[in-house]
Amino acid sequence: MNTASSRVTAPMTVGVVNTKAGNLFSLYACLKRIGFSTVQVNQPDDINHQSVDALVVPGQGRFGQVMKQLVATGLDETIKDWIVADKPFLGICVGLQVLFKQSEEDPGVAGLGIFEGKVERLNSPKQPMVGWSKLSSDDEGLNEKIVYFVNSYGVKQSDVTAATVTYGEQFIAAINQGNAWAVQFHPEKSGDVGEEVIKQCLSY
Repeated sequence: MNTASSRVTAPMTVGVVNTKAGNLFSLYACLKRIGFSTVQVNQPDDINHQSVDALVVPGQGRFGQVMKQLVATGLDETIKDWIVADKPFLGICVGLQVLFKQSEEDPGVAGLGIFEGKVERLNSPKQPMVGWSKLSSDDEGLNEKIVYFVNSYGVKQSDVTAATVTYGEQFIAAINQGNAWAVQFHPEKSGDVGEEVIKQCLSY
């Protein structure tokens, strides 16, 4: 991750993928506070028409529900192409999970398969995991940051791991490959720390 002194391209237009899976008020409000303009992406053409600089898949809803919406709109291929092109991307919570091949939350539903691995039900002290936890990472931009989680499922192993967290067991809190980032936690609900994470993930 880039350090706090990294340049954030401004003005930047962030496309928020409409997964039809929940209230996005907190995410839009967070992006606005950071200084980004936003557009809602309902279909692939919305990206070209609005000159989107970065793409965010928000973090609400079930794995199967989100994948059904992405496939129905053709945004599944758009996300794949976006990441292959190494453009700024951030997946949040289920937005991280759909980047993998499959999830125990909805067996038989194929994920985007961009990264190797699967989403598994976590052996957490309480289900779902709700609350603040500390990250562990070799990246100083993530290490020991305290952020907000709401989840029952997660990825336990990946070659693109950028940070982990332990709650009952260790699982992946963030992944990174090139300009593609995804986090299992909710940066839009993690105060100033979460805003800094979003800025750094979308910097280029």
